[in-house]
Amino acid sequence: MISQSNPGLRKQIFAIALPIMVQNIVQHLMILTDRAFLGNLNARYLSAIGNVLIPYNALTFFFFSAATGLTVLIAQNVGKGDYEKAKSYSQSSFFFATLFSAGMFLLWHLWAKEILMLFGAKGLILKDAVTYVRIISISLLFLGIETTVYSLLQGVGATRPIMVFGIVKSLLNVFLDWVMVFGKLGFPAMGLEGAALATLVSNIIGALGIFLAILLYKKLTFPVRLSKRALLRPKWQLYWEALKIGLPSGFESILWYTGQLVLVWLMNRIDPMAIGVYTTVNGIQGIALLIYNGYARAATTLVGQSWGRKDYTSAREIGFYSQRLAGWVTLTFAAVFLLFPQALISIFTKDAAMIQQSAALLRMAAVFINVQMVNVVMGSAIRGTGDTMWMCCSQIFGTVFVVGVSIYLMLGLSWGLVGMYLTMILDEGLRGWINLLRFSYGVNPFKKWLGWTAAPAGK
Repeated sequence: MISQSNPGLRKQIFAIALPIMVQNIVQHLMILTDRAFLGNLNARYLSAIGNVLIPYNALTFFFFSAATGLTVLIAQNVGKGDYEKAKSYSQSSFFFATLFSAGMFLLWHLWAKEILMLFGAKGLILKDAVTYVRIISISLLFLGIETTVYSLLQGVGATRPIMVFGIVKSLLNVFLDWVMVFGKLGFPAMGLEGAALATLVSNIIGALGIFLAILLYKKLTFPVRLSKRALLRPKWQLYWEALKIGLPSGFESILWYTGQLVLVWLMNRIDPMAIGVYTTVNGIQGIALLIYNGYARAATTLVGQSWGRKDYTSAREIGFYSQRLAGWVTLTFAAVFLLFPQALISIFTKDAAMIQQSAALLRMAAVFINVQMVNVVMGSAIRGTGDTMWMCCSQIFGTVFVVGVSIYLMLGLSWGLVGMYLTMILDEGLRGWINLLRFSYGVNPFKKWLGWTAAPAGK
C-alpha cells in the first residue's frame, strides 16, 4: 500500500511534474491555436495539418523517446552520487543527437511529398501539407540540442527551465500566428504558410534559448560544460549505453505511430475530412495527456533515482502515488468532455457536420484518457527501472491489435471513426492493466515470484 500522508513524496512529485505540465499545456495550446486560426479560415487546413502531424511526429517522437535512455542513466547516476558519469553521458549525447536531427531535416525537406502521398494525402490537401511540413522541418536542425537538454534537466529533476522556455516559445508562437496568419503589424496575410513560419521561428528561439540557459543554470546537481574534446571526440560507448535503454522506447514510439499512419490511410479511404475530425478531437483530449504525462515523467525520474540507490520500496511508492494523482486529472477532464463536447469542438471549426462527428468521438475520449493514463504512468515507472524493452514488446502487441481490429471495424463493418476509437480504448485498457500487474509484482505477471524487493522490475 502507498502512503497517503507523505507530504515529502507529494512535494517531490509536484516539483518535477508541475513545470512539465505547465510547459506541455502551454505548448499544446500553441498547437491548438494554430488549428483554431486555420480551421476558421478553411476546414481543409485541419486535414492538411492532420496528414502532416502523424508521420512527422512519428520520426520526431522516435528521437524524443530514444532520449529516454539519457534521462534514465542520468537519474540513476545522480541517485548513486556519480555526477561525473552523469555529465559524461550528457556531453556525448549532444554530438550524436545533432547528427540525427540533421538527417531528419534532410529526409523531410527532400521527400516530403512522397512521404505524405504514401499515406494517402492527395489534391489540395497534399499541396497544403507539403508546404507546411517543408517550412517547419527546418526547426529539426535544432531538435537534437533541445531534446538533449530536456533529457538532462529531467534526469536531475530540474524541470523549471523546461517550463519557462516552453511558455516563452508558446506565447511567441501564438503572437506570430496572429501576425502572420491574418496579416497584422504590416505583414501580409499568409494563412497556412504564416502558421508554419510562426512555428519555425518560435521552435528555433526556444531551442537556442534553453541551450544557453543550461550553460548558465546554477542549480543543476552537476555543471554542464561542453569541451572541444566532448564535441570532436564523443564517447561512443557512453552514447551506446544510453541508446540500449532508449532505443526500445524509440521503437515503441515508432510502433505506435506506425499504427497511427495506418489509421491515417484508413481515414483517407473513408473520407478525406475524417482525419480533420480525428485531429481536432485528438488535440482536445491531448491536453489531459500532457497533464498526466507530467506525473509519468516525474515517475521516470524519481523511480530512476530510487533505483540508483537500490531503494525499491520508495520506487514502488512513487509509481503508484503518481498514478493516483494522475487519476484525478483524467476524471476531471472526462466530466468536461461528457458535458460540453460541442462547445469544445466549435472553437476549432464552424462546420456543422464536423462538429457533430467530433462531439461523438470526444464523448468516447472521456473513457479513453482514463485507460490510457494507467498505461502511460505505469509504463513510465517501469522505464525508470531501466526496463524499456517491456514497453516496446507491449507496443508491438498494441500496434497489431489496433491495426487489425480497426481495419475490420472501419472497413468490414463500416463503423468508421467510432470503430477506430473503440479499438484504441480496448488496446490502452488491456495494456494498462498488464503494466499495472508488471509494476505491482516487479516481474512478468504471468510468472510467480515472491515480493517486490526479491525480484524488482528490470532485474
